[in-house]
Amino acid sequence: MRFLSIFALAALVSLSSSTNLHAQGDEGFSRKVRSETQGNERSRQKSLIVMEVDMKPLRLIWVDTPNPQTGELEPKMYIYLCYRAINRPMTAPSVRETEPQNLIDPEPSPPYFIPEFTLVTEDTPEKRAVTDQVLPHVQEAINQKERRKFKNSITIVGPVPPATEEEPNDQNALFGVAIFPGIDPAVDRFTVYMSGFSNGYRTVDGPDGEPILERKTIKQEFWRPGDQFDPESPEFRFQGDPQWIYRPDAPLAEE
Repeated sequence: MRFLSIFALAALVSLSSSTNLHAQGDEGFSRKVRSETQGNERSRQKSLIVMEVDMKPLRLIWVDTPNPQTGELEPKMYIYLCYRAINRPMTAPSVRETEPQNLIDPEPSPPYFIPEFTLVTEDTPEKRAVTDQVLPHVQEAINQKERRKFKNSITIVGPVPPATEEEPNDQNALFGVAIFPGIDPAVDRFTVYMSGFSNGYRTVDGPDGEPILERKTIKQEFWRPGDQFDPESPEFRFQGDPQWIYRPDAPLAEE
């Protein structure tokens, strides 16, 4: 009887430890964007890359920042997005999918990872687009808070890592953070567009008949159950699932 009790306790401890390790292992990356392609995409580009991306929810942080007029440090709010990107193998195109259709420019070899982020406000009279900024003092505060060294959108630039089969580890993973300054605390709904995680592109006819280049982009919506009177609400929630879409390079006037 005592043996059974000890065995049951050991099993419970083991299960608890395994669960905790799993919880710690994901580090809060609670939303996965799968590496997804369609046959016509692979026919357009032989060297198509579509990375798998894990995201944490949008979060905010207050960081002492020099006032440009007085030079004095003042607390300023920033919104940031932490991500992990891994290159996954692509299915080889069939015999009928041998010639690429996009012939605008030769594709770079090897392809480079150059991420770009745009945050668009959704609950304002006029939508506002804010691009990711490189702010070393904010990045340092985020790294301390998140307990990981995330790279910014400049220092993370480099050749796309070799394709890695899906494994429960971070082999060849890239860890980065996008930082958005100057967001009105009253805004609670955003859409974030993330490009550079795929080299996929296509051309479509514009209103004037001229071709428009569109890039394969991740779209994810967020919302926060707070308001301007509760700006300390530290985290935004995912709204809906992430989507791979094709989007023009600069559809809005970005800041």
